[in-house]
Amino acid sequence: MALRSPLLTGGFSAGINIAVTPELQNALKRHMQWFGSYKKSGELVKVQVWLIVNSGQIEFLTGRDSYKVRRLRRNPRVICYVGSKNGPAVAGRAQIVSDKVEQARVYRAYWKTHPVFMLLGIGLRVWIEMSLGNRVVVRVTPDEPNLLMGA
Repeated sequence: MALRSPLLTGGFSAGINIAVTPELQNALKRHMQWFGSYKKSGELVKVQVWLIVNSGQIEFLTGRDSYKVRRLRRNPRVICYVGSKNGPAVAGRAQIVSDKVEQARVYRAYWKTHPVFMLLGIGLRVWIEMSLGNRVVVRVTPDEPNLLMGA
């Protein structure tokens, strides 16, 4: 039975009506994922990153010149393992977003989902990197059916 997640209906994901499985709902509460992108050889590389859900899409900030971004420029197909390295898998296509407004929105969401880490210095470092143009948003649109958009 799919449940409506109060976690994803306000704040940084306002206006979203999301129906998720109980396993995915619990995994989303961690605001963490193992982001999987593909090397030239076809090998899947998983990297742990924070996440937010916005309008049924998974988003996170990363370095403009990171290996993740380099791999995405070659192949936008990805798999997000939500909550843990072997958590519920959400396959989709990623796009790289350089827009400053979008970066600021994800940055503000990080303050809501990871306030302690942001206070411990990560927030300042990310803000400086954003100001210098060294950060981008990675936005993953899940394949159909999109479990993050609801029924």
